[in-house]
Amino acid sequence: MDQKNKRQFHAEFMLATVTLFWGATFPIVKDAINEMPVMAFLWVRFAMAALLLAFIAGRSRIASLDRRGWRLGILLGTLLFASYLFQTFGLERTSSANAGFLTGLGVVWVPLMAGPILKKPAAFGSKIGVGLALLGLFLLTWHTPWTINFGDLLVVICSVFVALHIIGLDAFTKGYDARALTFVQIATMAVLGCIGSLAFEPTSWPQQWTSSLIFAFVITAVFATAYAFWAMTTFQNRTTPTRAALIYTLEPVFAAIFSVWLAGDRLTSLGWFGGAMIVVGMVVAEAWPFLAQKAARARQL
Repeated sequence: MDQKNKRQFHAEFMLATVTLFWGATFPIVKDAINEMPVMAFLWVRFAMAALLLAFIAGRSRIASLDRRGWRLGILLGTLLFASYLFQTFGLERTSSANAGFLTGLGVVWVPLMAGPILKKPAAFGSKIGVGLALLGLFLLTWHTPWTINFGDLLVVICSVFVALHIIGLDAFTKGYDARALTFVQIATMAVLGCIGSLAFEPTSWPQQWTSSLIFAFVITAVFATAYAFWAMTTFQNRTTPTRAALIYTLEPVFAAIFSVWLAGDRLTSLGWFGGAMIVVGMVVAEAWPFLAQKAARARQL
């Protein structure tokens, strides 16, 4: 393996560790919100992560943002906060395995939503990916008669905000320092969570710092947020966008593994098949345009 391939392999391994921590958060957060209210948990988590990201970004990077950069960071942070809010409230009412798979729908919504928002028509392969993911959604949430669990519905709404955030990052953030912009987003999430918690919840701070709650904050704030965004900023540009996107499809896979291992979740065979269809839909939606371009170049040679 030459030096370039070693560098790419290392970068892709680091991105895979990000999906590992993201997947682990689902059962961990589900347990944590049994000990404190949802928005209280979110604001403390993101306040801790914001402090770490401020250190990583540094004062000079943050100061480099102009007014538009701050406005973009606040807007993107608001979208991201909405996604976490719906996801976490959904986790109260559904299994962490379901939440992991359904959050992954955000990837397949992107090409559909990019059409009307960015005037980028969805590729044929993206439409196939969406169809597979919708079939997976139907199978994962199957009941007789079919109804969608309210928690599952909340996580599906979360996935729409995930897609809007992805589109916003792609369309509006060029020219801005990624670390500084990430800090503004996470700080915005902490502020929104704190305001919401003070307004609507009985407590906005842990009443007791149990070992399980401390563990949850370490995993979610340090590894799944601060470390994750540092790794993405540092290593994503050392591989191709398509390969990075495909690596991120590992998140619901790890979520299912950790949900079975840590939370004792049990999915039916139909549920596992539905989850697999969602992952396949994500892969098809991301890989098809790349494979189509590669085939077109091969025909031109």
